[in-house]
Formats: sequence, structure tokens, C-alpha cells
Amino acid sequence: MTTAPATTGQARLAAFASALDDCHERAVPGGAVASRTGWTVASAERLADGSPVPGAAGLLTARRNAATADARALDVFCAALLRLHWQTLRDALDTAVGRLDERESEGTSLLGRQLVRGAVADVALALSGTRDLLDLPAQTPERRHRAHRDLVAAGRTALRLHGAHGFTADGAGTLLHMTELLGNTYLHAEAAHD
Repeated sequence: MTTAPATTGQARLAAFASALDDCHERAVPGGAVASRTGWTVASAERLADGSPVPGAAGLLTARRNAATADARALDVFCAALLRLHWQTLRDALDTAVGRLDERESEGTSLLGRQLVRGAVADVALALSGTRDLLDLPAQTPERRHRAHRDLVAAGRTALRLHGAHGFTADGAGTLLHMTELLGNTYLHAEAAHD
């Protein structure tokens, strides 16, 4: 019996799940970090007793824990999670720019359109500003929450650059949604006020 090869979207989601596990590994080797509200999200391999995360094709699971992670582990994990979110958005922008450059309308590359260039610039500026914010020493929950908010807004702009393709199984929408979900779990507004 042969199995069908994974779609590009499934392969990217599997790589994302592995990268999320790397974030956990940095903070708690061999374990998984629980958010301040007690939720843990990780790959199905790392968190085998969790419930499947909707939209993650069974590759990510979530579990409610009785205890939350210690402050140091949560700080290390949140810093790594934000870098994963940043990289995911950067990849989505790069893919969108490549697709737009290949497509034409009325004999002109879609990437040459003023509104498209403006949207690309908005995402690139958000990436640059967020990278600078993440590079500052002494990260705080407030700063992380702001970075998450900025990345989510830029991600929504980047998703529009993908057009309808962004919402397909192979599109960028799934990973951008997962980064938003993870940020809302680990970097939600209440955590920024603790």
C-alpha cells in the first residue's frame, strides 16, 4: 500500500510543527512550555496526549495543564516563538513577492502596481521594526505582545498579497493563522499586564 505524498502545505506545516518543538526544546529540553493560562501547544509528537488543533491537519495538539511554566522557561520560549512568527511572515512575504513578480495584468507585472508595492513595503517595514524590537535587551511581556500584534497585522496584509491562493491548503494562510493562534495563547493581552 502506498501513501500519497504530502502536499506543499502539509510539508510546510510539518516543518512549522518541528520549529515549534525547537522553541519548546530551547526552554524546557524534552518538555513543553505551558502558557500563563495553562495551555500548551506543540507538535502531536511532543504532546501526544493533547487534542488536535483545528486547521493543523493533526500535526499540532493542545492541552490544558494544571501548572504553568516557570518565568525563565516562558521567557525563553516566548522569545523563540516570536522569532518563529517573524520568520514565518518573512517566508510568506517572500513567496508573495515571487508569485506577484511572475504574474501579469495588462502587460505589467503585478509587483509593479503601486498599491501592491505599498502593501509589500508595509509588510517589510513591519518586519524590520519588529526585528529591531526583538533585538532589544530585556524583553518584557508588553514588548512581546506589541511585536505579536504588529506581526499579526502585517501577516494579514501579506496574506492579501497572496490573493485567493493564500487561503488554499498550499497557501500561506494556515501558517499565518497558526502563528496568530500561538501568539494569542502565549502572548495574549492579559499576559502583557501581569
